[in-house]
Amino acid sequence: MDHNHSYLYLRKSTYYYSRRVPLDMLDQYTSNRIVLSLRTRSRRVALRGSQQISIQLENHWSAIRVDQITKKLAKQTNVERLHVGFEGCGYDLNDARDLYLRLKGESKGDTFYRVAERNIEYVVDTIGNRDLSQYSSTDGAAFRDALITRGLAISSVKRIFSSVRSILNLIIKEHGLEVTNPFSGTFMPEETTIKKRSTIPMPVIKKVQSLCVDHNDELRWIVSLISDTGMRLGEACGLKIDDVVLDADIPHLHICPNEARGLKTQSSTRTIPLVGEALWGASQAARASNTEYLFPRYTKTGKANANSASAALNKWLRDHAPEGCVIHSFRHSMRDRLRAVECPKDIVDQIGGWTLGSVGESYGNGYPLEVLNRWLSKIEGRDTD
Repeated sequence: MDHNHSYLYLRKSTYYYSRRVPLDMLDQYTSNRIVLSLRTRSRRVALRGSQQISIQLENHWSAIRVDQITKKLAKQTNVERLHVGFEGCGYDLNDARDLYLRLKGESKGDTFYRVAERNIEYVVDTIGNRDLSQYSSTDGAAFRDALITRGLAISSVKRIFSSVRSILNLIIKEHGLEVTNPFSGTFMPEETTIKKRSTIPMPVIKKVQSLCVDHNDELRWIVSLISDTGMRLGEACGLKIDDVVLDADIPHLHICPNEARGLKTQSSTRTIPLVGEALWGASQAARASNTEYLFPRYTKTGKANANSASAALNKWLRDHAPEGCVIHSFRHSMRDRLRAVECPKDIVDQIGGWTLGSVGESYGNGYPLEVLNRWLSKIEGRDTD
């Protein structure tokens, strides 16, 4: 039995909810104990599920007790029936968040939990936490205005609304609530200015790569690796030693999902040849690592901490790259560099793990490593001309 929560116990790696039925409720049940499988091996998910079930049971028992009291009062006062009840549906924003995380969060990473919790916190801070039946479209509009006032871009406001809307839609459907989602149909103004993603000019890339060699540490190995592969920072931070193949005719690395991090899209699973400074960065990291991960500094907890790496790298890049350039800018630069050597679009997409442009492009196994290496070597040759 889990002593931190008296209603949980573990059986064959799966968590169960077990609770004794109160004495005054025994006539409502065929057994004196409620036992339910929470269908999860995650203690965190189990705790959330247990708390949600406990809340629902307490509400259910309270309703029965109120009904019993009402019947007694009716008899005592010669009133045919005294109606006592609660206004609302009985669920608030926190209930919606907990249900959403319990049902959809089991196989998700910490970012999934953090985003859902943060977005609901935004709503609570802005318009308060009330019974879901007490919100209206006016509250949705007020929340939108508050986010815009804080200086968030319309695209960011839309993402937050999409998240909150999904969280509320789930509890409404799961419990058959007769309430309207106040965050559905909220008008969104058009983005007044669309910020173009910055790319890093080739001379600056060469300068930064040279600085990486001078520093020769874990952060700079990541920069070197990204600069000549165009991979995402999260993909790099979650690489394992076994993903890097240095003793082949064509050194390369495999990007695939693992327990430290997932991947953005199905197309993100891929193999990339290691050329230029990417080969140097991967070699240095593989030689220095004493764990199963290529960059142990950012996988200490068993999860890839790309946010921490991003903050450190972007702070360093500010002193060496044009204004507006960040670590992700290397990815945009890679696409431009491949365009400059007239690399076919489907090869560009395969190297970068971008979503394929047509159904036909997804057929087969893609281009062999030799072809990808030839095109990446071309941009290296052009860059040094």
